[in-house]
Amino acid sequence: MDDGRRTGREYETRVPKYLAIYRVLADRIADGRYPVDAPLPAQRELVEEFDVSLMTVRQAIRALESDGLLETRHGVGTFVRRPAFSYGLTGLRSLSQDLVEQGIELETEVLDSGLVVPPADVSARLGVPEGDRVLAVERLRSTRTTGAPVPLLLQTSYLPAEIGSRTGVEPLRRQSLYRLLADIGTPVRQASETIQAVALTSQQAARLHREPGSPALLSCRLSRGENGAPLVDDRALLVGDTVITAERAAAGTNLAYEHVPAVRGAR
Repeated sequence: MDDGRRTGREYETRVPKYLAIYRVLADRIADGRYPVDAPLPAQRELVEEFDVSLMTVRQAIRALESDGLLETRHGVGTFVRRPAFSYGLTGLRSLSQDLVEQGIELETEVLDSGLVVPPADVSARLGVPEGDRVLAVERLRSTRTTGAPVPLLLQTSYLPAEIGSRTGVEPLRRQSLYRLLADIGTPVRQASETIQAVALTSQQAARLHREPGSPALLSCRLSRGENGAPLVDDRALLVGDTVITAERAAAGTNLAYEHVPAVRGAR
C-alpha cells in the first residue's frame, strides 16, 4: 500500500545524488521513521539501498550533520539529533514564550516547589533580607517529536514570598510565569540577563537526558516590574545545542561580552 513516503529507490535523479539522498533521509527524520536518538542505518546499508558509492552516502550524512539533523557519536555511530531551538535576545518574553513563538509545543513538569532560604546572591537581587524565605519553583520544560518528551531546559524561579503567595504553583503547569504575573497585576516591565557556558552536574544531566559534564547554557535573569521592583530571579539551564540569536539596531538590544570564571551548574 502506498503511504506517500519515498523509498530509497525512488529518490530524485535530477539533482546531485548526495542531495537527493539527503532529502529522503531528512523526510524520514521529519515524519518519525527515524526518531530522535535512533541510530541511522549503517552506511553500507544505505549504499545498497540507494545504489551509490560510499563517498556519496558520506556526503549526504555530512550535510545532514551540518544542518543539525544528525550527530556522530565517536565509537558508537550516527544518530538522529535532538532538535535545537533558537533563543532570541530581543523583546521582553519569558523562556516559554520564546519557545512557543517558534511553534514548539511545550510540556511543563513542576519538579519541586516551596518556601526556601535562597542563595545569598538571589536574596540580594530580589531585595529581601538575607535569611528570609522566598518561593522557589523548579520546572522541566520539554517538547515532543514522535515519542518520549525531549527536555529543553531546566528552570528554577525565585519569587519574593508575597508575590509567590499570589501566583501559586499549580498555574505554572499551564502558563508562563510572565503571563501569570501580568494576570495578578504585576507585569514585567524590564529584565537583565547574563548567559554563560557551564557543564551539567550528574543530577542536572539526568533530568535533561544528557551525559554528566555535557555543555549547557546557564541563563540568569532578573525580571522587574513597575519602578524597577524585583519580581522573579530565574536560573535556567538550556541544552547545549541551543542557538542564541540577536537582532541589532541603533536603538535596540545592548549586548555586552565579559569573561567570567566558569560556573558548574545551577540549583
